[in-house]
Amino acid sequence: MSSTKSPAKASNPKLSCASHHIIGDFDAKVVTAEPGQHDHARSSLFKSFDESVSSGLGRLQRLPLELLSSICLLLDLQSALNFNQASRSARETIGSIPQYHRLREHSLECIWALFRTGLSHHTSISDLHAALLTELCVICGSFGGFLFLPSATRCCFACIESAPDFRIISFHSLQKESRRLATWLKRSHPVIHSIPGSYSSREKEYTSRRKLVSGHHALQFPRADHDEDPRAILGKLPDSPVLRCMAACRLPYFNLATGDLQLGISCKGSQIAMEANFSDANFSRRERLYSRDGFMRHLWDCVEAKELWASSEGGMVEVTEPEFTRRGGL
Repeated sequence: MSSTKSPAKASNPKLSCASHHIIGDFDAKVVTAEPGQHDHARSSLFKSFDESVSSGLGRLQRLPLELLSSICLLLDLQSALNFNQASRSARETIGSIPQYHRLREHSLECIWALFRTGLSHHTSISDLHAALLTELCVICGSFGGFLFLPSATRCCFACIESAPDFRIISFHSLQKESRRLATWLKRSHPVIHSIPGSYSSREKEYTSRRKLVSGHHALQFPRADHDEDPRAILGKLPDSPVLRCMAACRLPYFNLATGDLQLGISCKGSQIAMEANFSDANFSRRERLYSRDGFMRHLWDCVEAKELWASSEGGMVEVTEPEFTRRGGL
């Protein structure tokens, strides 16, 4: 029997021997901004000025700060930005609220995606902040490294591709099949305007913008007695993983108790297993993300990861790893 410590009992384990952060693979599948694109916004968005406040809030000035802060958390993103730009006092108020500070520091890409897709009017500050503090996918309970934009819901990539709640359909297809006027549908549904980019795979670049609708929202619109059941309408429309990915982006998990920020880590052993025997099950294993604590538990069940751990002597010796993981998924 090997004398190497078990991964769960090893002191100060160096998990990089068996785990890695996928840099490029997921970014080629969901809504992603160019690196460094938001650096300027991080220094200014929802942030108070250094100078002293020279203007007031009008009647809002009469409210206790706690009540005013609670109201600001109920604002949607667009309204919050409008209020933030209204005056120095408004900017000072927004800048003093911890939830706004966390979103500026850790969720800028999601904020950018919500504005670019036209969903900023439909997403509240409190809902987005709640998603930032949520660790697990609301559907399957695994680590969720993503945000489903139409509902500001924490999710994993597997559920983005398959969960009924995360279905995305073409606005024009819904209009044609439901025989509703476009103006009526736009009033009844949050319309998603896709962002040009690569989705679901790197093989195709989508250069034009498309109008999309969440399947969940499509089921909610009111209908007359003679109208067809929305479920029947959706059943006639194709379910596309590409459209689903156009409505999702990466979102780190922020642990409020520890101040720890995690994007999720992947298993090198699962990549080895997939390269040895490509199957849907092994591919799903490769796509799964873990928190650091979750990955420690996963090591007990992954034969290939445990072999990497043993051969590296608990992360102390460099070992050969798949080219895919060495390049960070690029």
